[in-house]
Amino acid sequence: ATTKMRLFFGFGLSATEALALADWRDRCTRCDGRAVPAANFHITLGFLGELKPNKLDALVSSADRVLDKAAISDHTMVLDQVGYWPKPGIFWTGPNRWPDSVDQLAAALRDLAVRFGARRERAAFQPHVTLFRRCQTPPPAPTENPQITLAAESVSLFESRQGREGVSYHPLTEWH
Repeated sequence: ATTKMRLFFGFGLSATEALALADWRDRCTRCDGRAVPAANFHITLGFLGELKPNKLDALVSSADRVLDKAAISDHTMVLDQVGYWPKPGIFWTGPNRWPDSVDQLAAALRDLAVRFGARRERAAFQPHVTLFRRCQTPPPAPTENPQITLAAESVSLFESRQGREGVSYHPLTEWH
């Protein structure tokens, strides 16, 4: 049996952005959940779920066409608010406002994901970086809101791999 890959499209954070975010989180937030490692910070644009490795080339060439039309230029946004989604127990940060280009990119990549067998996402798109998972109780408001600018200059196709230390995300392809 071929093993399937767990994939998603997203913006990765630069090391500087990830460290700034981790530093803010450690200083200003409390949560009874599991802190996401800074190396795993990202903004998901389209979730694919499981894909057979033999479909990867077709996915990448379709993404080439989609991303060729999209301007991956200025997707700069400021992480300046936090949120909590009780059902998955996720405490996140994201922008209050973001460029239309980010919505267009997410819509195009979500459509592409559906063509490759992903479930259509019902929820409205909210760019966010997950700070904590498996929160049992709503976290208190941070002592100060974040003010972290993300350049979001490239889109990556990430593979989610399960290891002894938990999940890690590995960019397979990048589009600038």
